[in-house]
Amino acid sequence: MKRRHAVLLLLFLSPAAPVRAGQVTMSASATTMTIGERVELRVVARVGAGFNAMRVQVAPGAFEVIARRALPPAFTDAGGTLEEIITIAFFQTGDFTVGPFPVKLLPGKDGSEAETGRLAIRVRSLLEESDKDIKPLKEPLPLGGDPRHLLPYAAALLLLLLLAALALFLRKRAQGRRTAAVAPPPLPEVELEANLLRLKESGLLQRGEYRAFFITLSAMLKHFIQRAYGFHAEECTTAETLPLLREKESEAAIVAGLETVLSQADLVKFARRVPVDGEVAALWPMLDAIVAGQRARRQQSQETDHAQAGR
Repeated sequence: MKRRHAVLLLLFLSPAAPVRAGQVTMSASATTMTIGERVELRVVARVGAGFNAMRVQVAPGAFEVIARRALPPAFTDAGGTLEEIITIAFFQTGDFTVGPFPVKLLPGKDGSEAETGRLAIRVRSLLEESDKDIKPLKEPLPLGGDPRHLLPYAAALLLLLLLAALALFLRKRAQGRRTAAVAPPPLPEVELEANLLRLKESGLLQRGEYRAFFITLSAMLKHFIQRAYGFHAEECTTAETLPLLREKESEAAIVAGLETVLSQADLVKFARRVPVDGEVAALWPMLDAIVAGQRARRQQSQETDHAQAGR
């Protein structure tokens, strides 16, 4: 009895048997396919306690690996099942052998490496000699009769094409005339005032998007300066714009207002400076004063022209 108990105790204390290659299997969703058709290889490992993952090393072959997907493992008291699906495709015809693939069971221990079996795969072209789906075309049937009876139909078709071309020409000509009669663009100060109103209602300031706000504002002012003073301000930097503006604008208040707004816009755009409380709110009176000054000057110029014309 004592010897029997000792044997049982040694069996109980001995480590588990190592995993063997026969515990890993591989199957395919199809063994005959056409070029480019996808086939799924399913690798399944039956493992004992202590293994929770596997790594399948796909050896190079005449196929391309399209995707790999590991399925959630399933465990029981006796062991577990690890499974991975490898999607491949062949791009040449012939008979091929897939596998064997080395499999590493994790975490690694002595005897934790296994190997899949081999699969025979046959790849054929889309159409083989045995396929009867497409048959040779029939010989063309000879047409009898005199083809000159088709001339009236050809003349009618040609007349229709000429009428369509004439209609298209007249339509484009009418569109050109309508385009020429389009109303002229609004005055520079009127356009700037409308753009500033849309910018104020855009919500950029409320969302704290200061850089986007000042980028838009700077573009509006450069466009206004280009239209009002006649030089390419949209293609100039602020440092290039201000000297030209001083030459064109005699009112120092308008120049100072534009310089203040453009300089602050450059700090926010390029230095990513965040305006402090009240700085943005102080810009609106300056911008309103610029619009009002331009409008007052234009009205005064128009009144002077009317007075001179009345003489």
